[in-house]
Amino acid sequence: MTTELDSLARRLSVPPDRLAAFAAYDGGQLAHLDTLLGTAMTQEDQAFDAGLEEALRFVPKLLRPAAKKLLFGGGHG
Repeated sequence: MTTELDSLARRLSVPPDRLAAFAAYDGGQLAHLDTLLGTAMTQEDQAFDAGLEEALRFVPKLLRPAAKKLLFGGGHG
């Protein structure tokens, strides 16, 4: 397997042999796909966090700190 294919497999949290069908693509194409997936995953995480923040508007003010801790863990501002 190529380094690019290994990187793609790590990003997707799958064993590299699960992506054997992608071995036909050259390293540049795989690197581009890896970059696109990384960007999409980051945007998805940001959208999810924004949705959680928006949902907090519907929680009564006195309960928001507890809800934030539940939704985001202790480290979120």
